[in-house]
Amino acid sequence: MKVYKAGEKSKAVCQDCRALVSTTFAYRDVPFDDGTGVVKDVLASVCDQCERVVALPAQSTPAVQRARETADVPLEVMLSVPDMDLLDLAAWRIDPASGVRLRKPLLAYYIQRLAGDPVAVARLQTKAGMRVAKSPKSMKIPKRRLSVKFAPKTDASIRALMKASGLNKSRLIRGIVHEIEDDLIRPDQPKDLQKLREIAMVVAA
Repeated sequence: MKVYKAGEKSKAVCQDCRALVSTTFAYRDVPFDDGTGVVKDVLASVCDQCERVVALPAQSTPAVQRARETADVPLEVMLSVPDMDLLDLAAWRIDPASGVRLRKPLLAYYIQRLAGDPVAVARLQTKAGMRVAKSPKSMKIPKRRLSVKFAPKTDASIRALMKASGLNKSRLIRGIVHEIEDDLIRPDQPKDLQKLREIAMVVAA
């Protein structure tokens, strides 16, 4: 395998120039083909005529792969205040000092766990349909926006759960919150509490 250095010359086909052109290797920020992110400062073959990035050498592949793995995908859903309170109460029970920082890792932990559970879909469908605790008809239940960013792998698990359950994103997250409630809030001694406390120590480090 040939290893290139910045400033070295080569030839490649440039789609903009529609020709075989001379190129120079240089460090560039290169967007992903699907527009989901950018790999920064990667060695690329750049057209000498139009300065388009026309190719990446093999030595740049690991950097591109790392960037793809860490390109965060936003998740924004509206949850009722009671549901948001449940999520924050579970996080508080794990580590009172971490606060809302535990929302993301806690949700990610459950998303990955549920994605690997063949019987989880039916539970999520049931829990997503649970009604908010009864209140006077004149009392409106407010909502809050939950906004986090997940790695593409976690986002793929969210989409797989949505497809399998038929739930939209907000209802799916609501079902997950109630799964968390049953595991971490209702029991006097939650079985996964120590494991989650160890994860929280890493998050808060």
